Amino acid sequence: MKKYLITFIILTLFINAKVFNNIEFRGDVDLVSGEFDRATLLKICHIEYPPIYKIWKSDPTFDSKQIDDFVENLTKYAHSMGYYHAEVHAKTDEDTIVLTIIKKEPIKIKSIKMDNEFQRFALFKKGRRFRTKDFTQTKKKITRYLEEHGYPTYKMKAKALVDLDLYQVDIDIQIDKGKKRYFGDTDINNSSKIDNELIIEQIKYKKDELYDVSKLEESYDNIYRLGVFDKIKMEPEFNSSSETNIDIKLQEGKTKELASRLGYDTYEGFRGGAEYIDHNFFGNLREFRLGGKLTQKGYKAYTNFYDPKVTFPILGKFTLRNELSYQRWEYDGYDEALTIEKVTFGKNFLHLDHYFGFQIENNKVESDNGALLSGSYLINSLFYKLVIDKRDSPMDAKNGYYTSLYLEKAMTKLGSQMDYFKILAEGRYIKEYAPMVFAFKTKMGWLSQDTPVFKHFFAGGAMSNRGFEYRDLGPHYDGDPIGGVGLIDSSLESRYYLSQNFSVVGFMDATTISEEVDKYNSHWYRSYGFGIRYLSVIGPLRFDIGFRNYNDFAIHLGIGQVF
Repeated sequence: MKKYLITFIILTLFINAKVFNNIEFRGDVDLVSGEFDRATLLKICHIEYPPIYKIWKSDPTFDSKQIDDFVENLTKYAHSMGYYHAEVHAKTDEDTIVLTIIKKEPIKIKSIKMDNEFQRFALFKKGRRFRTKDFTQTKKKITRYLEEHGYPTYKMKAKALVDLDLYQVDIDIQIDKGKKRYFGDTDINNSSKIDNELIIEQIKYKKDELYDVSKLEESYDNIYRLGVFDKIKMEPEFNSSSETNIDIKLQEGKTKELASRLGYDTYEGFRGGAEYIDHNFFGNLREFRLGGKLTQKGYKAYTNFYDPKVTFPILGKFTLRNELSYQRWEYDGYDEALTIEKVTFGKNFLHLDHYFGFQIENNKVESDNGALLSGSYLINSLFYKLVIDKRDSPMDAKNGYYTSLYLEKAMTKLGSQMDYFKILAEGRYIKEYAPMVFAFKTKMGWLSQDTPVFKHFFAGGAMSNRGFEYRDLGPHYDGDPIGGVGLIDSSLESRYYLSQNFSVVGFMDATTISEEVDKYNSHWYRSYGFGIRYLSVIGPLRFDIGFRNYNDFAIHLGIGQVF
């Protein structure tokens, strides 16, 4: 008897421990994207496959004990989507778990009761299918509207009455906006070696302005990005008065860090770097950086000092940045050893950020191509730059615009070996129509006279015309690209999100580049292509393939959006 009992226990453990390598969804599922696509259903079942770039991680396996949880989670999800009569069935087929979803008839909204003022935020309609997330998101949108328009002490009573017998839903949302409030005084409790004046510059609200929680959030983000504070608290005080005082408490944390970076793209190959950063160098948010970068094309070493507050009589306050770098780089056709000393002053004027300063370049060029003029060049120049960045994210923008203008004037009167004027202007526009994002950008460059090749404009590559390799578009001499003195480089891209982190893109690029001053070439280089984006923890991983004709194409890998 004991022998049979042991055998039974072993067999039971074996059955319970059976492992499956695959999971399959059948029935009422979406093939590509939708509420019941594979990516969504995996997420509902708490199943996560490793990202594409984590090639060292294996795919998940499943235990038979998990099947009941999968069924329960999918059933609850179907209910939240309005399918309260949905059925989920499970079976196994060799090493695969098969989950079949039958949605059946959706529940409909019978009535809606809410004030006219807030009906524009409703994501649901009478007679339509009821979804829990529409009800929840509607409440969030109303809440956000109230908190951004002076009513942070509102009261909301929201009910979605689900009647399974009559199979209908009645929605009732009642709102008491409460007292209209305005920003009052700000009290800063700051224990760091930073003047409160520099903290106040990060605050986006003003006293007596209508209360807006988004300005509080923006102020918090600005202070956090200073990289100095370990603890930040911004607490509004809602008292009987209509004024809302803000209490800010700041505690300085570690201001020094050592950062390292690894990456890859199709031009530089594998690259790595290390950087020492002190975010509060001798106090008052002065920043010091010392770093280096090494790639398969060369290396760069640099130091960077930034002071956010330099005051001049009459002219007022400026920012100051001093950059010193040395780099050796291998380009197609020539090698470059470049030392740069750059001093930049910045000032906000007419609500725009202006940057200007001077730059000293000592460039040694070596080439076996006679057209590229080997030699040493000393270039001293003045420059001005204007940047307007209204994108919602620098790494993965879905809405907004970006504009920049750069002017550079090298003069022999400053000891420069050459005299020229350079203009480079760029504009980008990004707009989302979920699940699509459309983006357009154009860049225009002009040089007043011909210069050595290292000052020319180049095009082609992952961030330019993607039908060509990096800097390979346009005129060549003995097989090496020589760029031009005039440039117009434009791109149009559409991005379709298959899921929150995964998207596909289609693009068209067009470029013209000129070898003659004041004469833009009538010949345009065009390319078309497609790509894939995956939003990882380090930013969007990018793969693009661009075709300039049926036989010629270029492949680009990188991190970050082109726009």
